[in-house]
Amino acid sequence: MTGKRTLFLTTMETETTIKNEAIVAHEPQNHIMLRVQAETQAFELIQRQAMMLSKSTLVPKDFAGNVANCAIALNVAKRTRLDPLMVCQNLAIIHGRPSWSATALIGMINASGKFSPLRFVLDDDDNPTSCYAVARDRESGEELKGEKITLDMAKREGWSTKNGSKWLTMSGQMLRYRAASFWSRAYASDMSLGMYTQDEVRDFAEPPRNVTPKNPFVMPEPEPEPETEEPAQEPTKEPETIEAEIVPEKKVSSKKAGFALDEMIKELEKEVNP
Repeated sequence: MTGKRTLFLTTMETETTIKNEAIVAHEPQNHIMLRVQAETQAFELIQRQAMMLSKSTLVPKDFAGNVANCAIALNVAKRTRLDPLMVCQNLAIIHGRPSWSATALIGMINASGKFSPLRFVLDDDDNPTSCYAVARDRESGEELKGEKITLDMAKREGWSTKNGSKWLTMSGQMLRYRAASFWSRAYASDMSLGMYTQDEVRDFAEPPRNVTPKNPFVMPEPEPEPETEEPAQEPTKEPETIEAEIVPEKKVSSKKAGFALDEMIKELEKEVNP
């Protein structure tokens, strides 16, 4: 009796172990399926939200009617924890690259709570030629000083030499914007996601050029030959016609012809026998 009971318990333990192993083997697969299902639902939700944004009249032209761009803006809003409409209104696409407006970037830094509000130190309040941004880390109390931006740097980098550049008309504001952009990439790149500002993209990036090679098999069209004036031809003269006069044939009598012959013979004989 004891042997049968021991055999029964051993059999139950074996079956239980097999079932547990089967459950453990199926758990990763079920987890993957649940994850794929959750990602599919999240993608469908973003697609519906992007469709709604693309039909709004409050979004800029880069997002109006463009579901793909709106979906990217929603992704940026999720990563930066910002309002989607605010992202659409302050995110511009220049030469195929998304870029922030400088005012939005300054607002994100000031509203983050990690730093004190940005301050801009100018060398001259009336006619500034240099500027740098500075803020204090609220956790450590350290003062964070950004790169100094100067008008000489803008000239050497070619920012102020472009057509329609605002560096020539509003240099003080451009110095502040560029100083804030440099500061954010140095101390708060997680907020800007490493993206440049709109003014930087216009200054740094060049418009795309057409580098498609010409088709070498296309024969060039022959150039038209220059027209040459032909010399004027002289009019041809018609041959003159000469009328021939017909002289009637004179008839000689047989007697006169015989007499003339005898005279010629006599003359010859005199010459031969003088």
